[in-house]
Amino acid sequence: METRKRLAKIVLVFVGFFAVCWFPNHVLYMYRSFNYNEIDPSTGHMVVTLVARVLSFCNSCVNPFALYFLSESFRRHFNNQLRCRRKARRERSASYLLNSSAIQMSSLKSNTRNTVTSMTQLNGHNLKQEMSL
Repeated sequence: METRKRLAKIVLVFVGFFAVCWFPNHVLYMYRSFNYNEIDPSTGHMVVTLVARVLSFCNSCVNPFALYFLSESFRRHFNNQLRCRRKARRERSASYLLNSSAIQMSSLKSNTRNTVTSMTQLNGHNLKQEMSL
């Protein structure tokens, strides 16, 4: 029963945000549909139109924040994802440093047989490559 109440609260908050954000835009659409013969070039009308459009676009931006503050499970999973990503970056950078320090290369050119020998040590394993010139 408690989860249904929380879910109803979240849905009502989203509906409220939707109504507040889209209401000015719908009022302007209604005004323009009844006064479509006259164009209002005033600055006030342009500012109201701009604010109404920005509010309607902000509705998409407000939803994740509202969900974060209203839903404990969403907040917990979101925070876990942030920690996981941070941990993965640290592990990745540490493993990169270990791997890059474990690679040692050396080249040697032999004049007698005209070959180039390349020795590479990767994590304790020796790799040898010879090329004839």
